[in-house]
Amino acid sequence: MTGYGAAEIERDGQRLTAEIRSVNHRFCEVQIRAPRMVSLFEDQIRQLVQDRFARGKLNLTITWSGAGDAGEVLRINEPVAERYVSLMRQLRDRFELGGDVQLATVAALPDVFTWEHTALSDDETWALVRSVVDKACDSMNDMKAREGAALARDFEQRLGILRRELDTVVARAPLRPQEMKERLMTRLQALLADVEMDPARIAQEVTLYADRIDCTEECVRLSAHIDQYKQLIASEELAGRKLNFLLQEMNREANTIGSKANDVEIQRSVIIVKEELERLREQVQNVE
Repeated sequence: MTGYGAAEIERDGQRLTAEIRSVNHRFCEVQIRAPRMVSLFEDQIRQLVQDRFARGKLNLTITWSGAGDAGEVLRINEPVAERYVSLMRQLRDRFELGGDVQLATVAALPDVFTWEHTALSDDETWALVRSVVDKACDSMNDMKAREGAALARDFEQRLGILRRELDTVVARAPLRPQEMKERLMTRLQALLADVEMDPARIAQEVTLYADRIDCTEECVRLSAHIDQYKQLIASEELAGRKLNFLLQEMNREANTIGSKANDVEIQRSVIIVKEELERLREQVQNVE
């Protein structure tokens, strides 16, 4: 399923950000872009993401930004700032100058702000990275949950159409043998008006033909597949591959029903069923 998630953590003036994007894919592939100090944990990050998602091509981008290099923070040099302020006030009082010391004036003076090296240990770095990646995955899962709810509603609607058309086929199919018998008798009488017909032989031929056009088993299996599909979309399990397999089986049953029936009404329903199955097939690519 396609998705997007993002998260950030701030610490000592630095910002650690993770963005994750997902597009449809049969398997779970994770590509990672990260600064050098984070790329040391690439294997752990990949495993962390794969534990959260079963399918999809995922691109994870991690950035570590701040006022300096990762591992350094900008701090106030308080002793220097206090000395500047004290001297400036002495200067004001000594020469009877107006005004007071302004923040902008002090901030512009040399060495009021200094960089301090605060390199994190590997454990501290990994804890931050793991936290921000987890939060980004949570964010993408929230988005997927919203899209999944909309997909489930769409699935329910299309399964309802499948059920309606299958009911039409089930109601129509038992009438076909008798109709074929009557049609066959009419043709034979027209072709063999002067020939005595064997009723037993005709009954046998009609029975054989009725067996060839009987689609009861296919209808039963298609009905079972529809029920199973509904159960899967209502469950909490990762069902994308199972749903895809079920659609293949449903399409196979629909094709068999259409080829067996040789009936305009049944074939009309089969066409509608196949159209809905194709729409379901497109949508199921978004399901893990």
